[in-house]
Amino acid sequence: MAVPKKVALEEMSSIPADSVARAQEYLKLIQATSDPNLIFLHCYHIMKLGGLDAEVPRLVVFGQQSMGKTTVLDFIMGGPIGYSSTDTGTKQPVVIIMRPLEVIMEVASALKLQIDPASLKGGTIWCLFNGKLMDIRSVQDAMRLHMQSMGERIVADELEVEVFVPNGVNAIFVDLPGIKDDSKTGAEFTRNVVRNYVKSNPNDLYLLVKKSSDDPANWPWSLKEFITTAPPTGLGLSPHQTIVVGTRAREFLINEKTDIRTVEQLMDRVLKRTITDSKGNILPLHLLELFSLSIEAKESGDFLANKREMKRQIAKGQEEVENMIRTSFEVTNDTVGRDGMTVVDRLLQMFSINGFLTTLDTRYQALVATTFRNLERRLVRKKMELERSMQSLEQRMNRLSPQSIRESVSLFIRQFVEVVQKMITGNYTIMKLPVAPEEFLKYYGGSLRDNLEDGNELALNLFPQRDLYEPDFYEKISKRTETLFNKKLTMMDSVKPGRYVRYFTSKINAHMFGLIEPPRRNKTNSTDGGIENYISNEYKSDELINVEFIQINNGQENSLHKNIDRSRISLLTPLPSVSVDQMQVPLYAWHKTLSSTGWVLVRPIVIDRLPPEIIVQKSNYREIEIASKQIAFRYLDVADSNSSDDVDVDSVTEKVANANIKGAANKDNEKNAKSDVDRNSREGDKSGRANDKGGKEADKGSSTPAAGDKDVKNNRYVYFTTCSEIFLEDPKVVPYYNSALEMVSGEHAEAQLLNQLAITNICHWLKFQIKHMEPDRHFTSEVIYQMLRSVHHVVDRADWEPLIADLVQSNVRGALLHAARLSACAAAAALRRVLKAALAEVFRCIQQSECGQTLYCLSESLHFQEQIDQLSEEYCRQKATECAGAMMNLILEQTYSIQFDVAVDIFDYCYQFEKYIVGRAGHRSLMGEALYRVRENFAMRKRRLAMTDIFEKSDAKTSLELIYEEVKVQFWATKMLLASPLATKIYTHFIKDVVDRMANEMQDPSGSNDAELEAFLQKNILYESVDGNWVPRSNNRMSQDYDVNSKYDRFAQHFQETKHSLEYITIALEAIAAMKRAEGGPEFVTNLDKDLLGA
Repeated sequence: MAVPKKVALEEMSSIPADSVARAQEYLKLIQATSDPNLIFLHCYHIMKLGGLDAEVPRLVVFGQQSMGKTTVLDFIMGGPIGYSSTDTGTKQPVVIIMRPLEVIMEVASALKLQIDPASLKGGTIWCLFNGKLMDIRSVQDAMRLHMQSMGERIVADELEVEVFVPNGVNAIFVDLPGIKDDSKTGAEFTRNVVRNYVKSNPNDLYLLVKKSSDDPANWPWSLKEFITTAPPTGLGLSPHQTIVVGTRAREFLINEKTDIRTVEQLMDRVLKRTITDSKGNILPLHLLELFSLSIEAKESGDFLANKREMKRQIAKGQEEVENMIRTSFEVTNDTVGRDGMTVVDRLLQMFSINGFLTTLDTRYQALVATTFRNLERRLVRKKMELERSMQSLEQRMNRLSPQSIRESVSLFIRQFVEVVQKMITGNYTIMKLPVAPEEFLKYYGGSLRDNLEDGNELALNLFPQRDLYEPDFYEKISKRTETLFNKKLTMMDSVKPGRYVRYFTSKINAHMFGLIEPPRRNKTNSTDGGIENYISNEYKSDELINVEFIQINNGQENSLHKNIDRSRISLLTPLPSVSVDQMQVPLYAWHKTLSSTGWVLVRPIVIDRLPPEIIVQKSNYREIEIASKQIAFRYLDVADSNSSDDVDVDSVTEKVANANIKGAANKDNEKNAKSDVDRNSREGDKSGRANDKGGKEADKGSSTPAAGDKDVKNNRYVYFTTCSEIFLEDPKVVPYYNSALEMVSGEHAEAQLLNQLAITNICHWLKFQIKHMEPDRHFTSEVIYQMLRSVHHVVDRADWEPLIADLVQSNVRGALLHAARLSACAAAAALRRVLKAALAEVFRCIQQSECGQTLYCLSESLHFQEQIDQLSEEYCRQKATECAGAMMNLILEQTYSIQFDVAVDIFDYCYQFEKYIVGRAGHRSLMGEALYRVRENFAMRKRRLAMTDIFEKSDAKTSLELIYEEVKVQFWATKMLLASPLATKIYTHFIKDVVDRMANEMQDPSGSNDAELEAFLQKNILYESVDGNWVPRSNNRMSQDYDVNSKYDRFAQHFQETKHSLEYITIALEAIAAMKRAEGGPEFVTNLDKDLLGA
């Protein structure tokens, strides 16, 4: 039978059935005896069968070569038994199991070995070595040959020999290889063997053998470090498991008495021979005078005669040592110490064999008691663990049925699809998972960037042709997004000291006027940037803005500084600092005024008529200082006199903040703006003057209401102030973004997601890219003129509309189609993450009995796991292809049916929305004016794009510029019409198709009620294609494919192994309980004492 490999109890997973049977036999032997030594030996054999022999304490002898290890071992074993040789020493750990000779017949019978009873007489020692019974001489020869065959090698494997001694006791000893000097070959390896043995056997009692005269202070540093230091360099032995034995005590005393004369000096010399552990504790030391028989005497085979001779010599040596201590050294101080002994008494105890045996017995008994107590606790925990495993395995055994595989697959798919649907819709509670929800999302989830990168790889795989998807498209569009983001950052950098700001406070329900001051920082908080960061006036992206507010009371100005988040302030620009080209009426702005409490505020206003100086400046392009010029305005936060409704401050603020102060794009817009100014001027001339009462009701400030001047049309009072008191809200102030993708999709763009929001982020990304796309394909003038369509029977005319449609279609086939394909593949990547997470959750639930019991057989099949994972991948690729195709058809349909007035229709719809949804009485319609300008502009474009206009030499723009300008307009209209429908396609393919059932029972009772994903998986798993037809797969075929039957067998084998392990642990616990019931524990040391010394 092979020797079981040593294992840790906690790692033990299986044990052979025959080992359990043999352990049961040893347990019967334990139950049939009351001998503590025999019980201990049987416990050792039981532990060894499970690879746990390191858990049983043994007596281990080790030390340097030629220091008397074998002599000490012979003395402990009670006779000359240990192996020794003049030319070869111990080259591997030798385990000696000593047993009484009287039990050899039982052992031979159990092993089915033949032995002559007559050979047992005469005091011969018999041994069991390598499965054979032989006398001690044959064992010595066999071991010598074995050691010689190893050459210079020293191995760590244990060599076991069982020795049957007349009148012997049951005990276990270990003889380790001698530690070689540094000068000899294999010195480091011998130390590794001893070191590994001590590390693997922490429960043994170690006897360190050295010469009595050896002073550890004179040891080589490597030897001293090896014995006295902690692992990994040293052995790490402690006093409770180590005893130091000094041999040749008589020789030591003879040498010492020539140098010293008192017992106190002798005690000092002895204490210098002690060894300390890694913590400085002294290891117990005993100096003995033992006797070693010659090899020839050992090989004579007369064990009893050799034992008597060894006993006589040891007794003689002990007597000589005691006489030398008493007579050869003077006693200068016979004071009794705390231990009740004099110096002579302590020396006699250290040199006494009985003292050594007492220490040995005490330490060993304590070590055995402690070790078995700890072992019992660990065995109990292991038993509880195995019982829980058995309970779980029994349940799984009942669930693991190879029957009805088709039903199990259908049930598995249904459970999988349900988890997918819940996870996409956010109804799957990840907070209740065994792992932290953050770790779950980190492992399975993906951010917008992750999905786009994975989607790019998928697009390159699905659309390898360059005209379908450019390999560097994602890189280029990412660079463009980063460029836009950097531009946004430049805009955000306008938050600088010296800028005026508006800050709304709900405390007084007003907009306070403030000035940005340099940041206030502490030196102690500026360690990241040093002194440069401390003195810098630039604000960081996450830094609060230091704003100064002014209060004027009785002509005295007071200031208040407040740190405000940048998202809560709006930048203001004085009207004189704004280019006159950007001033269009109605001009929404803010008026700087003073509240009744003295705080400087701003109020929303509208300017219907610009001062004449500004109009002249715009007409003649002359620079005129307008800061001191008067300007008329109306307050927007004052309710109509004929209405009792409160003014919506938020809507007024939004209107002012969103006001367009940008100039016209061309001469036509300039003309329209100029005509609007004239028209507004005429309307303003019709207004009356405001009365005194209206002026008093207005807040005090720099504005002056004209007496009796009143706007009849809007029923609002008109005020006048200087242009320096008017401020426009900076349109460049934008929310702060931490990254380009956050600018695209919001603050959750970088979040690791597994739900619908991941798809929504991709839709936002697609809309953003479409919004910033421009026609990028240009052709030469020859190509453009060639593509002009002729008019039938007309010589000097050409039809330009088809050319515009051709150019729009050629541009659409580029970036727009690429972006659509990339977004479809990114959505497929996001869906793939959901499917992976859902699949892992289904398998986890099956293992933890949270799903149907019949699913367990599938969860154990590696083939099924790979197949369902591959089909999930295939499904996502299929959805990406379908969605990209649907988006392409939508784009082509829109470009194949261009409507040149669609831009006008878009603005018309916006005007209708403003009129009926967001419009307010008394406010001028912005979209109405925009619609008017768009219609005028488009009508002019059509006239100028006629062939007659194209060839006019006096035209300011060339024909190519006019054509490409119209292409840009139609491309913009196409983008506006496609952005939302394309996002809808993504939602339909990756959310609706996955979550919803294929047919509603109310709409079509005869149709399938399975989800698309469910139908796809069922078709590809439960059916197979035969001659072009899909036929069901049989249960037998699926059982073979998924290896269900053999898996059942393997599981049954695992079940039996666990059962055997539980039985073995139970036997081991019963053996330890019997050991505890035995009185006194193993007492072979006491028996040796009585037998060898007659004490």
